[in-house]
Amino acid sequence: MSDIAAAVGTPFYCYSQATLTRHFQLFRDALAPMPSLVCFAVKSNANVAVLKVLGDLGAGMDVVSIGEYLRARAAGVPGDRIVFSGVGKTPTEMRMALEGGIRQFNVESEPELEALSAVAVSLGVQAPIALRVNPDVDARTHEKISTGRKEDKFGVPISRARAIYARAAAVESASEHPVATAIVARLIFVGVDCLGAFVGLPVATRRRGGVRVGPMPGSIDHREGGPVPGDEPSGR
Repeated sequence: MSDIAAAVGTPFYCYSQATLTRHFQLFRDALAPMPSLVCFAVKSNANVAVLKVLGDLGAGMDVVSIGEYLRARAAGVPGDRIVFSGVGKTPTEMRMALEGGIRQFNVESEPELEALSAVAVSLGVQAPIALRVNPDVDARTHEKISTGRKEDKFGVPISRARAIYARAAAVESASEHPVATAIVARLIFVGVDCLGAFVGLPVATRRRGGVRVGPMPGSIDHREGGPVPGDEPSGR
């Protein structure tokens, strides 16, 4: 550290590549039995060198602005490993991401779905989306970081989710419709509560020119104690 300080001056940030690698591998290996992509939240550290370390390991990137998207691309992360989350996406940002390549947009609202559809139509492409659903689950965490209650600003109300999925299924410019949610919590019980909120939620997926609407694959029905009939777990 003294050598670095002498070379670059102080203050400076020093990151451990070994620690970043080890932590990423813990997540990756835990999910190895199923198809998965571990994404790093770029808003937590947008240093391109850090992003490159993780990207070279195969990590995806979760971005909330076009600036973060461009940083991820500058770090060598391909578009098909970048997820665009966050509220307030602009049509310009949507266009740039669609033109540059994107794995999916996590759509936060009905107006955003309409805006994204309009941009995709103007480009003659389909926009891969996931709908961020607010499950109205209280993580019992600090008031200022709560994200999953109905009074919080993130995602669409779970009571509206079915209707919005039906709308998404009818939009030719949107493809794929998995469920996205984000709960800030330190306690494991929240995961059970959150999953319970999604039981039976339909997922519309465009397949071979048609639209399939059914229960979320692999949902656990607490009333029956097993998977929703007719749908095998997909790992998504």
